[in-house]
Amino acid sequence: MNNNESTNWYFRLEDKWTEEHYNSIIEEKGSCGFHPGSFEGQSAFLSIRWCIRLMIISSILFVVAYISPYPLAAFPLWLIFVAALWKNAHEEKMSSGYPYLEPMGGLWVAIFSMILIPVFFIGYAALNYIGGLVDGVIYTALVQFGVGVIVLGLLAIYGLKD
Repeated sequence: MNNNESTNWYFRLEDKWTEEHYNSIIEEKGSCGFHPGSFEGQSAFLSIRWCIRLMIISSILFVVAYISPYPLAAFPLWLIFVAALWKNAHEEKMSSGYPYLEPMGGLWVAIFSMILIPVFFIGYAALNYIGGLVDGVIYTALVQFGVGVIVLGLLAIYGLKD
C-alpha cells in the first residue's frame, strides 16, 4: 500500500516512516531477503503502518490524559511503547529476510508489554510523590513534566552512547 502518488502529505509521510528501515537495509547491504511486494511483506508493512498510527493517536491521548486530573497518562504511554515494540520486532525481522514474526518474537513483545504495566504505574506514583513536594497546581505540573523530560533526556543520552 504505497501512497507516494497521493497528494495527501500525511500518507506520504506515513509511507516514508513505514519503509524507512527497509530502505536503510537496502542502502547498507545492497539487497535483502525481505520482499516488500509479497503477501507477507505487505502484511509486515501494514503492521508497521498500524503501529505508527497507534503511536500517533496514543501520543495525542497522552497529552490529553496528562492534563486531566486522573492518573490516565500511563495507559496511552503504555500503548506507545507496545506499538513501538511491535514495530521494532517486525523491522528486525526484515534484516534476516524472514517477512513475519516467529512465535518467539511475538512472545517477547507480550512479555515486555506485561513488564511495562507496573513500571509505568510505579513511575506515575514516583512523579506524583515528587510533584507533591511543591505547592501549587502549576508548579506540581512543571516539576512532574520536568522530571519526565530529564529522565527521557538521560535515556536518550545513554542510548546514543556507543
